[in-house]
Amino acid sequence: MLDLGAPTRCFSVTLNPSVMKTASRFLSLASVCLFAASASAQLAEEFHTWTNTSGKTVEATLISVDAVAKTLKIKTKDGREFDVAIATLSPADFEYAKGRYAAMQAAPAPAPAVAMPATPAGTPPATPPAAAPKGGAKTAAVVKKPAPDRPVIAVVPVAKFKAPSANDYLSGIAKVRPRLIHNAAGWAALKGQIAADPVLAKIMEAMKASGEDLLKDPELTRINGETGGEGPKAVYRMGLLGSLHFGDGDLKWQERGARELIALTDKVTFRDWHPDLMDNLTDLVVATALGYDWFRAGLNAEQAAVIRTYLAEKGIGALIAHLEGEEIPESAKGTSGGQTGTKSKAPAKVPAKPQAKPDVGKLLPDSKQMAAASALLLSAICLVDEDPSIAKKAADAAAKVFGKGIVRFAPAGVWPEGLQAGETVMDYVAMLSESLKAATATATAPGRDLNISLLEGIPQFNTARMHMMGPSGQTFNFGDATNAASSRPWVATWLSGIAGNPGLRAVAAAGKQPVTAAYFGQVGNFIYYNVHAAGDGTADTMDYAQPGGFVATSRSGWEKTDYFVAVKGGENEDTTAQLDIGSFVMEAGGQRWGIELGAETDKAPGFEVKPGADRTKRFTLYLENTLGQNTLVIDGNQQEFDAKAAVLLGASTPERGLAVVDMTKAYSKPAKDVHRGIMVVRGEKPYIVVQDDLIMKNTGSITWSMHTMAEITPTGTTAKLTLGGKTLVATIVSPASATFSAGIPPEPASEQSRDLVKANIHVLKASVEGAKGPQSLCITFALDEAPAHTATPVATWVKK
Repeated sequence: MLDLGAPTRCFSVTLNPSVMKTASRFLSLASVCLFAASASAQLAEEFHTWTNTSGKTVEATLISVDAVAKTLKIKTKDGREFDVAIATLSPADFEYAKGRYAAMQAAPAPAPAVAMPATPAGTPPATPPAAAPKGGAKTAAVVKKPAPDRPVIAVVPVAKFKAPSANDYLSGIAKVRPRLIHNAAGWAALKGQIAADPVLAKIMEAMKASGEDLLKDPELTRINGETGGEGPKAVYRMGLLGSLHFGDGDLKWQERGARELIALTDKVTFRDWHPDLMDNLTDLVVATALGYDWFRAGLNAEQAAVIRTYLAEKGIGALIAHLEGEEIPESAKGTSGGQTGTKSKAPAKVPAKPQAKPDVGKLLPDSKQMAAASALLLSAICLVDEDPSIAKKAADAAAKVFGKGIVRFAPAGVWPEGLQAGETVMDYVAMLSESLKAATATATAPGRDLNISLLEGIPQFNTARMHMMGPSGQTFNFGDATNAASSRPWVATWLSGIAGNPGLRAVAAAGKQPVTAAYFGQVGNFIYYNVHAAGDGTADTMDYAQPGGFVATSRSGWEKTDYFVAVKGGENEDTTAQLDIGSFVMEAGGQRWGIELGAETDKAPGFEVKPGADRTKRFTLYLENTLGQNTLVIDGNQQEFDAKAAVLLGASTPERGLAVVDMTKAYSKPAKDVHRGIMVVRGEKPYIVVQDDLIMKNTGSITWSMHTMAEITPTGTTAKLTLGGKTLVATIVSPASATFSAGIPPEPASEQSRDLVKANIHVLKASVEGAKGPQSLCITFALDEAPAHTATPVATWVKK
């Protein structure tokens, strides 16, 4: 009888080199397997007499093969289970195991259960889709593959949210790997869906093609010069290789992942991680934490120790310094051949010291600080069992920042710095939330994420994100942002799994990604794939305006040529804020007529300002001050530097959508009760209304501005804008004294500033001179001809 020893322990004997070669036989068998899986449950038990290299035998059935531990699990007829080293199998048993496991893997697996949030008593159901608008307004495209009904979730109000402590984040973490984003069961469930879901299968096919290209490329090395750039690429590589390792199972992905990880933490290929570049450093910490968790089994003890030390010194220590406003420690700075000092060369635009403490004055964490805090928490979860001291330091520093910042999505799901910054934060929030769930899950209970994913503002982000994209696919790019399409679309996939699909198109497979890709890309859609993202959603409404929120939008439909307008409130005191309360963008006929200019070049004098520092020089820049925005300028003055504004009200009917923003605090010196209203009138001939109601404290001037790429022909109270073969007619409805004019932005103040004149930017202006007392500046916009519109005070737009 084969001597198995105690159950669940591997037995082994000295391997006879003449019988087999361990490495080649192991790889041959492992090529058809993944981690211990339950495929055997779908295949009838088959008992086999096993013989090891010493001639001992046992009758048992094969349960699973573990490619990492180089063992297989067998079970005897009396129910005892044993782990057997692959190297101890006889040649015949090796071939039998190989064939048997291949059959087990080919057996159909049961469809994985979809975990749905609990439905607490008293929670209202999700809002049903709205009826088709009357009056001929266009509706969303016909849904071909509808997403499931949205789950009923219990959103946690900010008022009831208690910021988690470091101990909260680290308690209950299972000391098994993998545990970041997915645990073993999560990866196995995702892998099990591939055969049953054609889209997921195509995504895996594209990822494998991307992976094959990556295998031909050298490992990532430190990029010298003025910019970092390694961090986003490292995140992509770890995400791709990890997904292929768990989703495909070929050991070449684990082998390459371990090599990438070793290269990232090698003092020759990476003498440091550009510690002065906070965002690049954040991504390198994230990539290394993910890689260490996912490929730990492919590392020996010495390699693992080197990686942990490098991560702690070059990454975690520097990020903590950034968040706490301290000097970056010397241990984070590297040297290379020919260097005599220990300081790394920072780009000219980056100050020598890290950002000031996030709690300076009344300021709350920005997107970079939130990303850094998330990276520290991920690394803490990763290292809590092997290096608890470092894990605790990372969690202590991060918890102080993350809890303050995560509430900034409330109440309407809009991040104050803009959509792109919000997507960046949400990307790291998704990784942290799923890692907490995966790391705290047990055999009898799901994991917990400390209510992060259900906190007010987080579930709403997906809806807000969808509405902040115009028909052209461009985003509402207020603040220091571009108008490009979504930068991290996989966050929508994750959020759909949390709160259902708010109206997005189903996730689709794309082609392979280049080896130079940054961040998750298509890998993110694979990692967060779920039934809600896999189907087309139906929007409840064409308007988005939540009282207390920063942004409101309205449109005439969801087609590319439909009308769209978006307006913002905001907080001028934010470090990266422009003086742009009330700014808006506008689309019609497939063109963006009213444009946000985005940010000034980062080399412009005064552009970058530390939290809490004087921003006067920043606001001499046209693109950062009030003159460069689509808003009001009263008496030629800027908005108040510390002003705040929010959506006051909103309404949506089949005939129209509207919202009002209270801008009073931005103009508190020259005026009072300053309200900007936007409206889209739907129907056969839709049009847009932008109206400003205010009370002037003294006699003065009001200048209304809209920046555009269109050519402008002003004539009194009418202006015709031409762009892309289309004509938009702007009409001043009131007051009678207002007139249109056309201008251009000023020449750049320095050679480092953006040249808007050469970029062919124009400015449509409406001026009211000698304004005194109550004023109502109402302007309509329609393609080809002016609409028949009667101005009414914005206070009457919504009936009480």
